[in-house]
Amino acid sequence: MTEKRYFWIKLQMDFWKSPVVKMLRKPSGGDTYAVIYLEMILLSLENNGYIYYSGVGDSFAEEIALVLDEETINVEFVLAFLKQKRLIEFSDDTSFKFTEDVTADLVGSESASARRVRAYRKRQKTIANEQKALQCNTDETNRNLDIDIDIDKEKDIDNIRSFSDENDQVTSEKSISKGHHSIHKPTKKELDDRFESLWTLYPRKVGKQKARKYYERAVKNGTSDEVIRKGIESYNREIQVQGTQTNFIQHGATWFGNAGWENEYNFEPPKRNNNQRQLIQKEKLPDWAKNAGKKQPSNSIMSRAERAKKEAEIDEMLRRMS
Repeated sequence: MTEKRYFWIKLQMDFWKSPVVKMLRKPSGGDTYAVIYLEMILLSLENNGYIYYSGVGDSFAEEIALVLDEETINVEFVLAFLKQKRLIEFSDDTSFKFTEDVTADLVGSESASARRVRAYRKRQKTIANEQKALQCNTDETNRNLDIDIDIDKEKDIDNIRSFSDENDQVTSEKSISKGHHSIHKPTKKELDDRFESLWTLYPRKVGKQKARKYYERAVKNGTSDEVIRKGIESYNREIQVQGTQTNFIQHGATWFGNAGWENEYNFEPPKRNNNQRQLIQKEKLPDWAKNAGKKQPSNSIMSRAERAKKEAEIDEMLRRMS
């Protein structure tokens, strides 16, 4: 049974000030365009950044509008804008994917087991803090009781405690020394060499320094090189089977940062529908984008005046982008 994965997006502090979002928000109704942009990113998470057209709507834009509960004409504009800015690319008429520039450092995921481990560690840390607080309270109580003890007895007790502490310290130092001898901590050069052997296997070598830091963190958390190596090999196999284009392959920093070795990869060849048309050339807009200013079926009610105004704005915006 495939393990459940959880996905999320993290917005950078300057997200709303980025040129792409500022351009989306510039025309009237721009806040709606920005929200649709985020909704579409969320919609693509479970499909590795892809959004698929199933034929329920009369057009790709209308189907997305139905899913997101948005106006079709607004979705048309957002799709045309993202296509124009090369933030999405169409594999064919039935699917498109956000580019790595959009999803890098924005999209994250973790397996159900990783989530359980994180929750367990959090509980253990809470228990440790509670025990530490309880120990502090016990020590304080003992100190208060010692105040009532005779001064001479207190001195004797202090001497005994001092002797005991010295013995404990010696014993502790011996234990630590023994522990250092039994546990080998890899040197920086060893980690560098091990990382390089893994990095040579990764298909898209972007963000090497960040990937190196994520690798070191994973090693400290107990992840072995063999697990990471098998994860890279599985990802390479999926890329080959699925025919993933280079710009859709995760940057190395993204893959290591999201612990890609924990992912479930798909080794089944993609299924093609008989009615799929030829691949759209990269420099061309799809039909729905070329006709973005024309009337299309809408999934909600809009007055003629409002629609005419909206179409005029879209025409002008697309004209300035071309």
